[in-house]
Amino acid sequence: MVASASDAGRLAIVEPVGGGPLVGAQGPRRDDLAAILRYERRYAASPILEALLEQRSGGGPEAVRLAADRLLREHARWALDLDKPAAALVQVAGTERDRRLFRSWSLHPDGRTFEELATEEGVPRRQVNKLVRRAESRVREGLATSPAPLPWVVSTLRTRLGTAATQRQVASELDRLAAGKPLVRELVTWLAGPYLPVPNRPGWVATQPKGLIARTAACLASDGGVRRLVDVETELADLGVRPDHLAAWLRASSATVVHDVAVSTSGPLADVVLRILDAHGSARSREEIAADLAAAGRTPEPPVLESALRERRFTHTSDGAVSLVEWEQSPAGTSTGAGRRGPTVGNARVKVHTPCDQAEQERLWLWVRVDGDVLRGSEASVPVALAEGLGLAPLTRRTFSSRWGPVTLSYDTLQATRGPVRAVALATGAKVDDTLLLGFRKTGDLEIEVRCSSGRTGAMDDAAEKALIFPEIVSGGTP
Repeated sequence: MVASASDAGRLAIVEPVGGGPLVGAQGPRRDDLAAILRYERRYAASPILEALLEQRSGGGPEAVRLAADRLLREHARWALDLDKPAAALVQVAGTERDRRLFRSWSLHPDGRTFEELATEEGVPRRQVNKLVRRAESRVREGLATSPAPLPWVVSTLRTRLGTAATQRQVASELDRLAAGKPLVRELVTWLAGPYLPVPNRPGWVATQPKGLIARTAACLASDGGVRRLVDVETELADLGVRPDHLAAWLRASSATVVHDVAVSTSGPLADVVLRILDAHGSARSREEIAADLAAAGRTPEPPVLESALRERRFTHTSDGAVSLVEWEQSPAGTSTGAGRRGPTVGNARVKVHTPCDQAEQERLWLWVRVDGDVLRGSEASVPVALAEGLGLAPLTRRTFSSRWGPVTLSYDTLQATRGPVRAVALATGAKVDDTLLLGFRKTGDLEIEVRCSSGRTGAMDDAAEKALIFPEIVSGGTP
């Protein structure tokens, strides 16, 4: 489309075939971008500059990063030189002594102590602390009025690192952000965090190291140390741990991932082996158990592992694989309860409880039909009565452990939800159109029965009424 004749003397706009970019008859002015960037340099808001910096330092195609770098070097080379704005910001700390103390203490957390600094400066220790905190406050306040792009670099580094990262990741991000000189690296890292070394985590830094360690340990220890990975990821994300740092942080925190489950490897070795077997839901060889332990950074000597495996809770197959004694006592498709057997449905039986069967009366059953959604790892809504019957409070979740793996129930005040049972279905050998009966108890254990029929007969309905079997409300198919 060509502009009207009245515009011909000014600018003819054409739309080339194929939907290409609009080009002015006189061509674009090469200094237009430079003019915009010079204007943005004077103000706090600099969207064009930040967009180019993001493209230059981001994870996009190499051609895009190189193009953004060329544009910045041609029209805003000053944006790639952070040395001057960093030096100017340090000046805000105060007197020469204030600046010296700020750099010695705040920018070098592994350096000298307050006592050593007080001796060097000839002032009381309390005075050193006061001077340092005042200088830190001044520098942080000065960042708000610092010229672009220093505030953007600090904010971007904080976002990309989260609350915990390796020193190698910090160095890599600083290089991508053009923060290469020592003063700039120290200042930007402090402003973004500060990031301090994490005790007993070589190579790691965090904004609040001790608190992060304690809360991570509590997260991994919940539900007996065997938890759905998605739940662990959610809790650690709330603490500021980035998803792309999760695997490395779990390993540094003595945890490994088995299928879709995070397993804590802290504590007595025999307890850890039990968790690993519980997560797999099947017997494992000694070599496989050792590999799972090594994935979390725990490498016991063979005699030490053998000693742990001699405990009575473990049993050994003829081919040397390690299993759990309780599995042999409660195989799939059967029940360990004392109640009498009820009507047959498919190739399995439904438990009908008697009044004297107190332990099993406390178990609540959930009927889950195995379909495509179940095998894809979907969640499903379940009756609130099931969650309340198991003692779940609103806005809480709990993971129940079984011989075939864990299953999580969540309760959000309006609806209760069953977590994925894909791993459980696969471990039990369940097929599409089979049915899983999940028997939950308040104590946290879970019994699983597999039925080779999804149909519900009159006998099944009668048994369900006596056995407290709950149907799912929403699932991939009709329960």
